[in-house]
Amino acid sequence: MPEASTYYQPELTLPDLLFRAANSPHDLFIGYVDDSGTIIKQTYRELLDEAKLIASGLHNLGLKQGDNMILATRHNQETIGFLWGCFLLGVVPTILQPPLTFSGYNPAVVKLMAVYDQLGAPLVFMSEEMQDSGDLPEGKLKHRGDLSCTGDYPTPALIPEDLAFIQFSSGSTGDPKGIMLSHRNLMVNLDAIRIGLDIHYPDNIGNWMPLFHDMGLIGYHLTPLYGLTYQFQIDTIDFIMKPGLWLNLMGRHKISISGGTNFALALVLRHLKRSKPVTDWNFSVMKALLNGAEPISVRIMQEFVDALVPYGFRPEAMMPVYGMAEATLAISFTPLMQPSAIMAFDALQLDRENIARPLDATDTKARLLSGVGVALNDVEIRIVNERDEPVADGITGQIQLKGSGITKGYYHKPESTLTAFCYGWLRTGDIGFFYGGHLFISGRQKDIIFKNGRNYFANDLETMACNLEEISYGKICFGATTDNVTGYDKVIAFVAGIPDQKAADTFQRLRGLLRSNLGITVDEMVQIKSNEVPKTSSGKIQRYKLMQRYINGEFEDRIYSL
Repeated sequence: MPEASTYYQPELTLPDLLFRAANSPHDLFIGYVDDSGTIIKQTYRELLDEAKLIASGLHNLGLKQGDNMILATRHNQETIGFLWGCFLLGVVPTILQPPLTFSGYNPAVVKLMAVYDQLGAPLVFMSEEMQDSGDLPEGKLKHRGDLSCTGDYPTPALIPEDLAFIQFSSGSTGDPKGIMLSHRNLMVNLDAIRIGLDIHYPDNIGNWMPLFHDMGLIGYHLTPLYGLTYQFQIDTIDFIMKPGLWLNLMGRHKISISGGTNFALALVLRHLKRSKPVTDWNFSVMKALLNGAEPISVRIMQEFVDALVPYGFRPEAMMPVYGMAEATLAISFTPLMQPSAIMAFDALQLDRENIARPLDATDTKARLLSGVGVALNDVEIRIVNERDEPVADGITGQIQLKGSGITKGYYHKPESTLTAFCYGWLRTGDIGFFYGGHLFISGRQKDIIFKNGRNYFANDLETMACNLEEISYGKICFGATTDNVTGYDKVIAFVAGIPDQKAADTFQRLRGLLRSNLGITVDEMVQIKSNEVPKTSSGKIQRYKLMQRYINGEFEDRIYSL
């Protein structure tokens, strides 16, 4: 494994990385995969030339070092060109999900306008096909064709502590916050990722994740550029429409590192069940398929591994990981090419006593969890109780972080920044514990459901519910509220894809399953459509949005109760 000093130089800034990659003797490139599977190559030298043109165009529009800018473009190649144009000029970009339209209720538009206001009304760049500006003031929406890319641009005097870009949180629990990341934050975490994955020439790194998500942008674009390797990019919408694009890329182009989320693995499994067998895939060179960005389903992970093993995939290449945007990206990795740490724990003791006691996986009280590895070399992890006091291994508590890759805070939100830290430790909002040297994530603080004096994690209820044949991952979520009449806690299940004639029976069976296995009673089931399950860019379910609609009375004609 290469030493940290081989690449890591703390005085570097992002423009230094692109110049270094462009001057590599290996003629490195980005391969953009279109919806037919054709790969269009752009060398890092060509990317640098394009970024210089865009930097001059932004300068001619009046942008200067330190200015904010929003990118909401639809295609990876366009986004990457704009991104590096900003970095070369010292402009601070924010990448957001591009709205398809400004009409009707559109979560991408809601977030864009919220970020636009927080950043002080910056210019917004979109793809040429988006001409409607919605509620954006006149002159604020711009396109590539609006740039006059002539003349030189002023080279910014950047230092490692300067703000490099602002990564807005995915909004899984509420109002998005602007996470400020400096050049130093990035260099530290990029090097930790490189070491953890043993990235080196001539690795091929493949990606389908959106660049407006930290795992897509930092993990699968900046990391291969930092590590001087090849990268391949699939537009996210193309992957969702054709999951086979990702499989074909990995299996036919010697991809050594890739990854995704539970949502992606489940999507691929459904695709494989509908597709004809493929004979020319070869996954034998893959050393890391990272699995993170949302709660990990052990069942889905194992089914995915089993599906690819016939094509040479090595089970130890499956790598459960843990990360978050406030930590730049990566926090912990399962050690490279080591088996995933999968264990069963007593669910009742986890919830009632905060104790991680191993059980046989066949026990009805068992909760199957996958460890997410060990801390990378730029971060410290501790588990604390409600008084912020560290607890022993095997005791669950709140996960806190410290390290030079951690953000200094949230953009123009001093109160949120203050409450996010405890004497220099970042409060992640995640609940977990250490066992056998591995970190385990057992839930998220804001997704805890209270019922009869006990705590339950929504994702645990959802995992158990998927044992019913008619319920699949991503089609169910849970929330809770207080009944206005009785004053008692009430648990709500939102289920998609259930035919009307089966809904009542499904509700009864769901109640019985959760009561017998977890001791919790589901009070109501709401029948929803598949496109009504709100999710973040990485596939995390935004449970609070469904609960808001429930409280507003929007589901009154679709509720099943006893």
